[in-house]
Amino acid sequence: MLRTAAVSLCAALICAAAAAPASAAVTQPPQPKTGPGGSDRSHAGWRVHSGGTGVDGWYAFEPTRPQPRKAPLAIVMHGYYEFAGYRSLSGLIRHTVGRGSVVIYPRWQTDVAAPCPGPFDIEPCMSSAVAGIRGALRYLRARPAARVQPDTRRTSYFGFSFGGIITANLANRYRRLDLPKPRAVFLDDPEDSGLAGEGEPALDDSLAGIPRSTLFQCHSGADGAAADHPDFAANSCNAVFPKLTTIPRRNKDLVLTHTDAHGQPALSSDHGVCTGTPAAADAYDWDFCWKVWDALRSCAYSRADCRYALGDTRAHRFNGRWSDGRAVTPLKVQDAAPILP
Repeated sequence: MLRTAAVSLCAALICAAAAAPASAAVTQPPQPKTGPGGSDRSHAGWRVHSGGTGVDGWYAFEPTRPQPRKAPLAIVMHGYYEFAGYRSLSGLIRHTVGRGSVVIYPRWQTDVAAPCPGPFDIEPCMSSAVAGIRGALRYLRARPAARVQPDTRRTSYFGFSFGGIITANLANRYRRLDLPKPRAVFLDDPEDSGLAGEGEPALDDSLAGIPRSTLFQCHSGADGAAADHPDFAANSCNAVFPKLTTIPRRNKDLVLTHTDAHGQPALSSDHGVCTGTPAAADAYDWDFCWKVWDALRSCAYSRADCRYALGDTRAHRFNGRWSDGRAVTPLKVQDAAPILP
């Protein structure tokens, strides 16, 4: 009798467990509706035009619906091994244009060594990037009544991977190259591959040509470019930062993301944290990359939202919360190198 009762009780418990709903999977933080990195847009549409030929090609993106007469300029630089299109940074571009900026995307590479063999001779890639920027500016300025005019007094630069090395050098040489003055610069995991040696030798020997007033952020992933080298402390942003001798500490930050697999899908700090299409965007895009990119430019242009982009502040470090309330691993923020996992 006791055994029969025990079996019945056990069966009842098994049935109850089977009927109970499985605990909800932990998911990524949703995109904020407002604020830096948020989903709200001032422009519902965009217009894309391409021009130039070969390694001097370019894309120009204009906000529409409504179409402004003039808008801040963002120059966005892709990484090595992107030979066509703009897919790798299309999420960042779409967000930037929707927030009311003109974006120029130089198409500075068409093959593995065209136009430059990576870090062994960066100058042909530099020349192609400059040609792309100038070509897109000429296109936009050719019909001022029909095309959104870039406000070059409000120009910011974004560069990924080898494009980050190019971006740093462009910002450093902006005067002699007759490029728009960099008001803000964001480098995402810059690297020149290490094929020519450690320490990112493709960088200019000094970056003292970048204006003192420039707001500068350099991001390294804990599992990104620097992690592929024997000495994390000598590469990527840790190679860039000691060369920023003219920019005061209050205007520049080193930041580090960590891989966080608390929920699904995991948030990776591998090379390419800020890359991807709009459809593939994740919480590291809106809570880190887009948030800081938006805020860095707002701070540079109007001194707004500075706490989200500069300094070791909670707003800067915070990367959102998983669906169970746990905070995503926050940014590590420093104003001097080296930054280490």
